[in-house]
Amino acid sequence: MEYNFFAYTKPECGVKINKMPKWYKEIEYIGDEKQGSIILHTENEYDEIWGPVSKMEVSWEKKERMNFFYYKEVQNSIDIYNAIGMVVTEKKRDWLRSHEITFWLGHRNKMMRKRYYTEKVIHCIFYCDITERLFNVHTLIIGEAFENFKPYILNSYNSIECH
Repeated sequence: MEYNFFAYTKPECGVKINKMPKWYKEIEYIGDEKQGSIILHTENEYDEIWGPVSKMEVSWEKKERMNFFYYKEVQNSIDIYNAIGMVVTEKKRDWLRSHEITFWLGHRNKMMRKRYYTEKVIHCIFYCDITERLFNVHTLIIGEAFENFKPYILNSYNSIECH
């Protein structure tokens, strides 16, 4: 039997991903429990210009419950990525334990050093009422590897523990 996941924990910020795909390794961690981010890259490289086949970023920030509008934050995340040419192709809402979570998928063509690359994106956003933190998880994948990575990424998003 081959195992494709491992449990990624970061006790400094109270974040745990129970089903992190085994191809990812931590590159950078910045912040504390109130605000910060974790950047993870795959170990295999697509080419010398693009770099890693996939990049994942988990970021969070403290938001007071009284001044927080979840759907406004979801639309802001979509608008930000639309501004850089990302086309959102699918959006769905679900539940992550007791938190409402919104997933959206998108793509764009990106030119780097006279080469065109199709990059595909899986993004999720959710708010934790207990810790009063807004989480954004963003994964960028080269277009050719997207279908292979997609089920593993979605499993990892559904296994996040924020408290």
